[in-house]
Amino acid sequence: MKRTLVTFIGSICYAGYFPFAPATFASFVWLLVYLFVPGGDRLSSPIALLVMIFVSIYVSSEMEKIHGNDSSRIVIDEFVGMQMTFLMIEPSVAVGIAGFILFRFFDILKPFPINRSQRLIGGFGVVIDDLIAGFYSRIVLLLIMRYLGGT
Repeated sequence: MKRTLVTFIGSICYAGYFPFAPATFASFVWLLVYLFVPGGDRLSSPIALLVMIFVSIYVSSEMEKIHGNDSSRIVIDEFVGMQMTFLMIEPSVAVGIAGFILFRFFDILKPFPINRSQRLIGGFGVVIDDLIAGFYSRIVLLLIMRYLGGT
């Protein structure tokens, strides 16, 4: 039971089993919920992010025991990265697309210190790199919004 629940949560309703680019797929699912599901914008609240950080670290650690070190099936960390990217930002399709592209860019490229943060033990290493990628994405997104969006 615990194994099934951990896998269900950590793979975000089995999005981590998507046959190609499961992290990108999970990030896209998060974006769709954020933009189009009523109340989805609550995902970007500070409290939701804080809770999700702790949950994702625990669940990622447990999933590594089941599926191996930083398995591609673990995509709960993508949710944390997207939450950081859009923290307290009003949803819009244009901003959503820009933030999604930025997050995937930083998560894939892994500039310093993202690349080193993956060396942390267990769920910390799985989650922290996406949290930092989300932070980098957020900074760039806010700059774009300020200088191109008139905000």
